[in-house]
Amino acid sequence: MAFEPGTHGEPMEEAGYFAGCDTGEGGSACEIHARGAVFMAYSEGPSEPEALNALADLWPGDPVKFTGDAISMGDVTVDFALNTVVENPGDPLASVVSDLQGTWRKDRQIIRINGLEWTEEGAAPTLISLGSACADGVDRGTLHLSLYEMGGDPFAPICIELVARDSEQLDFRDVATGDAVVLTR
Repeated sequence: MAFEPGTHGEPMEEAGYFAGCDTGEGGSACEIHARGAVFMAYSEGPSEPEALNALADLWPGDPVKFTGDAISMGDVTVDFALNTVVENPGDPLASVVSDLQGTWRKDRQIIRINGLEWTEEGAAPTLISLGSACADGVDRGTLHLSLYEMGGDPFAPICIELVARDSEQLDFRDVATGDAVVLTR
């Protein structure tokens, strides 16, 4: 049975993308990426077991709608009591997020994208925010990815425009420099 909203903290209703679950000594922790944040739900906390179990059937990058209570918030992490979660098949960016998932190469660097987290060797992990505008708020009319360094300056993201994509290659253009950024499988 779901808990009453506000029981464990600030009630929230969000849409985002499932990133995955990890099991450790303290139980399992599941991540959902939404609104530029990492929502963490723990099996050893107040999250509803049915909601956590529903995540087990999902793949990284799957779009979801979820409810629960924010227990505490850090710079990008929200400790979250997950109440309900359902797949969100109507998400207009679902196919793009699905195509982003996995391991890529950029020049000689390995890049991994899981949910909306971009990691590469020698660099701090970044969260991806999708939209037609960069952090400056100017609507550019095409899909852009803003890459926010976790723990970094939230007002200094890298913004890249998605130019072309297929299963083996993603072509971007760096908005600040105009340089091509190409990811290949």
